[in-house]
Amino acid sequence: MTDVSDDGSQRWVRSQRAAVVEIDEDILLVARDGTVRKLSGESAELAREVIAFFARPRNERELLRHLEVIAGPLGDRAAVVRQLVALLAEVGALTRERDEHAIPSGRGANVVVVVSGAIAATGAPAFVIALQRRGYTVEVVLTHAATRFVAIDALGAIVQREVKTSMWPTAPHVPVPHVALAHWAELVVFYPASATMLSRLAAGDFSELGSAIALTTRAPVVVVPSMNVDMALAVAVQRNLEELRADGFTFVSGVPSQEVAEAPAVRTTLAGAAPAPGEVAATIDALRTAGLLKRRDVDPAAPTTLWDGVYRRDAKLLPWVKDRVDDDIAAALAHHAPPPGRLLDVGCGLGQIARHAAQRGYRVVATDISEAALGVASRDAADTDIVWVRDDICASSLAGTFRVIVDRASLHVLPASRLHAWAISMHRLTSPGSILIVKAHRDGVAGATTGWSAERFVSLLSGFELVTQASAELPGLESPAPIPSILAVLRRRAGELL
Repeated sequence: MTDVSDDGSQRWVRSQRAAVVEIDEDILLVARDGTVRKLSGESAELAREVIAFFARPRNERELLRHLEVIAGPLGDRAAVVRQLVALLAEVGALTRERDEHAIPSGRGANVVVVVSGAIAATGAPAFVIALQRRGYTVEVVLTHAATRFVAIDALGAIVQREVKTSMWPTAPHVPVPHVALAHWAELVVFYPASATMLSRLAAGDFSELGSAIALTTRAPVVVVPSMNVDMALAVAVQRNLEELRADGFTFVSGVPSQEVAEAPAVRTTLAGAAPAPGEVAATIDALRTAGLLKRRDVDPAAPTTLWDGVYRRDAKLLPWVKDRVDDDIAAALAHHAPPPGRLLDVGCGLGQIARHAAQRGYRVVATDISEAALGVASRDAADTDIVWVRDDICASSLAGTFRVIVDRASLHVLPASRLHAWAISMHRLTSPGSILIVKAHRDGVAGATTGWSAERFVSLLSGFELVTQASAELPGLESPAPIPSILAVLRRRAGELL
């Protein structure tokens, strides 16, 4: 029997195994090796009570007290109870709390599960539940082929989020799904990955949502292939696997299973199937806990990496951070674009402009390239209705247009090579009459980054007219000492193309 000798403080809980069967008044205990043990009469009645008691984690001492409340002093029968607990543990009906109900190691980490068109897609709901039980926050993406194997409504009920199937946003103000999810994800898992999906990934095919997410994200990508063994051994598939390994993808090897494409009577056991959902979740969790799933192709000089590093310090001590909106920006909003309306806060940092605008009735989308900054900002504004999105304004995933866009101190830190991309986003995200408020270091002063003037704004922003300009001040990147700056208000003209 399983050794359960302890001081009675070890906590046990009902496992996920289908180890207990009731027939008539009897209870059958089915062990992992197929051995069946029958309990009848008072033994079966006691087993029912014990199994019900361990529906949540409890220890043996608590069980004995519970039984004494029901049946009076146990005396020598306490030994029988301990033997029953040992038997239930031996067959796998009970498990130690540390095995089954430890603190979830996922701790809310964001996982995108991509389900492609293989028979193992039928296990996707169980896989999602297994991740959730381990503490992960899950978004689900289904390919068109996968909808033949699993119901969208079933997965939607489990994740309590919209299951994504399309490259296109559901509304004009919603970010483009593949970029938004690529940025949101801390891990992407293909469960299962068909041969077709492997081909898309290896070819760099962005035409389908799941592959577009995996090719865009810098989060680790774990692939669980599942296909006919002949397909798995095909030269093309092996070539794709080799390419994807070189690209930094992680693969969970297949296990023996039966080929369901064949008639039931002639099926043989072959390799290549996706492992059971719970096993895959446990393996991924172990790899992530051990720090073996690394972000892919992260350039330490990339903007996201640089700014995340900056904001992971004590962000509220950074020179350019303020607890409240700048007075000149607040005045420009009130005079030139009073609420209501949609407002975009570009490079929101810790969110002082976003909070101010939301409190005054704007519908606010706040973006920053730094996930660390957004994390602090969203916690400080938990009681506001602000949409926080990690987004690079020079390669923006946002859709729709805004009545007003505010850029405080972002434009002047952009290199010259990215200015045209910034201007394209300003044009794409506005409509005729939209207001753009930009505050940046002034051209030609000591301590400035990239300096700006009203003339330079107009030159860059074809299709916008200058409404007003004013002298202003902003801190530097290294010191809070004020640097002469400019606040410009521009309006998008009608009928102008960039």
